[in-house]
Amino acid sequence: MLKGVTSAWLHGLAATSIGLLFLAVSPGLPVVDRAVEVTAVVLDIPERPALWVRHLVSESASWVGGVRRFQERVRSLELENARLRATLEERPELRVTQGYGLIPARIDVRPPALWWNEIRIDKGSRDGIEEGMPALQRGFLVGRVSRVYPDHSWVDILTSTLLFVPVVIDETRDLGVLTGDGRGGINLLYIPEYKDLRPGMRISTALVSDILPAGIPVGEISEKEPDIEGGFRVYYISPGADISVLDSLLIMTERGRP
Repeated sequence: MLKGVTSAWLHGLAATSIGLLFLAVSPGLPVVDRAVEVTAVVLDIPERPALWVRHLVSESASWVGGVRRFQERVRSLELENARLRATLEERPELRVTQGYGLIPARIDVRPPALWWNEIRIDKGSRDGIEEGMPALQRGFLVGRVSRVYPDHSWVDILTSTLLFVPVVIDETRDLGVLTGDGRGGINLLYIPEYKDLRPGMRISTALVSDILPAGIPVGEISEKEPDIEGGFRVYYISPGADISVLDSLLIMTERGRP
């Protein structure tokens, strides 16, 4: 009899223990939640330095990229500001253009076979465009209107072999003629061999020109070594306008013209 009671008591105690064990590991209980919290804190200790380093690297990369973009923008603005100063302040001869207006025009055709020779703009005689008018980009000469139709016009650009532009070296007042090579280059011709021009010297349209107004900025002497042909130096010119990439122009026209 006693043996049966003892066995029943042991079975009950075992069942109770097992029940308490299952109850202890059941989700949502304070004991389980506390155990999870303690585990999370313990695991966070070795993980925290790695997360901090990853955050630092990510923030540093983002900061460096932002600084680089900012510096590039500043350089771009400085260059543009220099061009504006050269056009509006440092070059008083450009005041002769104050009697001219500007007509904005978009380039709608640039034939691949004639890429370096001519472009077509979406403005014509109905808009006041006339043959011979200068075409500008960012204040620098790009070319000259060659043919005009009612609703569009064609412009010979500086890299064309068909356009010859009388120019003057601003620093020395030497005269020469610009013409293109048809492949993207621009040459300065008829500079005597004994004349030694330096890279960076600025060039503008000459007063002797009867095809373009005087004083329009063109570009500067390139650092490329000049050639010597027939007693003359042939200098290479870096244009102020980006002739390789053109999408719009300003056509210079006398104010008051229809």
